Amino acid sequence: MASNRTLGGKRRARTLVAALSVAALVLAVFAGAAASRTKANVTVTVDTLPIANGLPLDLGISKGFFDQQGITIKKVTFQSGNDIVLALSNNNGDVGYLGYVPMMIARTGGIPFTLVAASEVEGTTADDNWQNILVRSNSSVRAPADLSGKTIALNALKGVGEVVVKAALKKLNVDPNSVKLVALPFPSMRSALNNGQVDAIWVPEPFLSQGLADGDRIVMAPGPVLGNFFPNGGYGALQSWVQKNPELAAKFRTAINQSLAYAQTHPDEIRALLPAATRNVRLPVWTTSIDRKQLLTLAKDAKEFGVITSLPNFTQLFPSAIRTGTAVGTIEASVSAKALKLTSQGATAKRLDPGKYRVIVKDTSKKVSFTLKGPGVNKSTGKAKTGTVIWNVTLTAGKYTYSSSTGKRGSFKVS
Repeated sequence: MASNRTLGGKRRARTLVAALSVAALVLAVFAGAAASRTKANVTVTVDTLPIANGLPLDLGISKGFFDQQGITIKKVTFQSGNDIVLALSNNNGDVGYLGYVPMMIARTGGIPFTLVAASEVEGTTADDNWQNILVRSNSSVRAPADLSGKTIALNALKGVGEVVVKAALKKLNVDPNSVKLVALPFPSMRSALNNGQVDAIWVPEPFLSQGLADGDRIVMAPGPVLGNFFPNGGYGALQSWVQKNPELAAKFRTAINQSLAYAQTHPDEIRALLPAATRNVRLPVWTTSIDRKQLLTLAKDAKEFGVITSLPNFTQLFPSAIRTGTAVGTIEASVSAKALKLTSQGATAKRLDPGKYRVIVKDTSKKVSFTLKGPGVNKSTGKAKTGTVIWNVTLTAGKYTYSSSTGKRGSFKVS
């Protein structure tokens, strides 16, 4: 289904190959799957990564969400987001799951990439984040400052890892140029760490939990250092493919959004897709929308560290339909048996501007639920359980109250 490329496009792709210095190495970590059982279905080839973050796609296939949209999914697994950009630019796939940084590299490097659907964000602390920097248990590295002069393995250079690691070090007053970064496939990182080839590794799940089980230690969580629920990746495609297949792209977005929402509320079914030994992993927060302000921060960091030479065209790269509910801001709520808190931009919410917001509720108690009420909004997490719930709401002038089932209450005004 991928569209034909012009000779000029191929030259741009070859230029990007040289700039990124990566090989399009296909890994057979996850087997491809197809949900289609009807002759009318259209096959969409999805290039993806060998990490747990991409499993909502598999879950959506098994649940029939794509089949309901008349889509058969064919999966191909690659090592990095940069590899996926190159594959798509050479017509090897239709849609790719990858980080937002490789998408920015593509867009600013002459490959007209665009986001088709969002996917996931990072956590809030090193304790709940699914993508951290690990060192061996006996390592002399005890804090981020100790990473200075050390070698850190990433899955690819000039990608998400390089940007967030360097940006987080800078924010913690550590010279980002004092570390040496090397590229290794995720499955090879733990061996490299154990053999002393590298001093630290930046890994997502399930490799993070595997390392922790072996006694490795978390020394930094780059995403949460940069901000709570920091954006990580989504599903992108060449703009020409989307323009040629607008209805198919819309149907894919509908199906993957169903998959993301289902995965977020049914974590046990995601875990069941993992090998038995890795089912107790930390899962990301899956969301169907993204925070434009945080994306802009990510883009500025990518430019500062030389991963991109200019800021991408946000309108073309990140369509407004996917940014709906996040262009104004994010509200974060946390509820437990003893506490209730609601913040916006890091401070307790007292007065907010009218507009569209993403509300992220983090519940750490199995017995407490959270409710938000006000003009046009009546939301509740319902059955008490731990986890993270995301709502997209529109706030209008008036008073809003929030409460927990234990009787704790709070309020803020919108004006």
